[in-house]
Amino acid sequence: MPIETKKGKGISLSAEGGVEKLRVKLFLGENLKHKEVLAPYTTFNIGGPADLFFRAKKIEDLVNAVLMASELKIPYFILGGGSNILISDEGFKGLVIRNECRKVDGVENKIVCQSGTWLDDLVAVAIDNSLKGLEFCAGIPGTVGGAVYGNAGAYGKSIGEFLKEAVILTADGKIEIVNQNYFEFDYRYSQLKKKKDILLSAEFELKKGDRKKIKKEVQRILAERKRRLPEKEGSAGCFFKNVKSKNLSAGFLLDKVGAKKLNVGKAAVFSKHANIIINRGEAKAKDVKNLARMLKDRVKDKFGIELQREVIYIG
Repeated sequence: MPIETKKGKGISLSAEGGVEKLRVKLFLGENLKHKEVLAPYTTFNIGGPADLFFRAKKIEDLVNAVLMASELKIPYFILGGGSNILISDEGFKGLVIRNECRKVDGVENKIVCQSGTWLDDLVAVAIDNSLKGLEFCAGIPGTVGGAVYGNAGAYGKSIGEFLKEAVILTADGKIEIVNQNYFEFDYRYSQLKKKKDILLSAEFELKKGDRKKIKKEVQRILAERKRRLPEKEGSAGCFFKNVKSKNLSAGFLLDKVGAKKLNVGKAAVFSKHANIIINRGEAKAKDVKNLARMLKDRVKDKFGIELQREVIYIG
């Protein structure tokens, strides 16, 4: 099946191969798969196949895959922990690069890590080095790359507050070192969304604290997440952003419009949190999108407020 490029010519990924497919194999080697179903790589457990699927285990692999896709004009996206996204039932017509670059180390009052590092591993290193500040990341099923991209946060804190320096791959293929100001962090936003640059590694600056107190706070947050969030059903976390301009939570607004009673097919609103849509088993992306549209319309009709998605649609 050809992939349509911006020029509309397409690149053949058929079984017969072709020059472009051969070049892809030469660059990406044995870590390249075809028609890999994406659902198991997401916390929603929803999503069709990727035409091409590549596991990047080293930073140079990640960079080479992006540069190759750009050169061949193959659409691509980078998949981290698979949280906060909803992938189409038809999958992705292009190259999915799974970021598995996960080296992380604590030095004095800093943690340096690659962008595929799990947030729970980042928190574990912080505990080991008696560094406080990142406790809120505990239990978030994502990677550093995704967290910085969307300036993930909870309990009044966000990850951008602690980022000191980072290495990025720019949209024009250059590797640069940037500081915190480059990202222009805001609520659930970093400039990565606008510039299409890619985080390769990050350095976080933290403060020394009491290791036992840090660990106790992490355990408290994990227990609270377990109590409030779905354990068995798939989800992408909070679906809509809070309305910061009016100091209103999306969950509060959705509760007021009876969201917890709603479902479309196997997609339903979680009974304990009105801003979480769950997969009750074999839910389709189209069901989730239809349910989300219904929720958004109800809030708009009752409050005149247009909710904005936090979850990103892919494909």
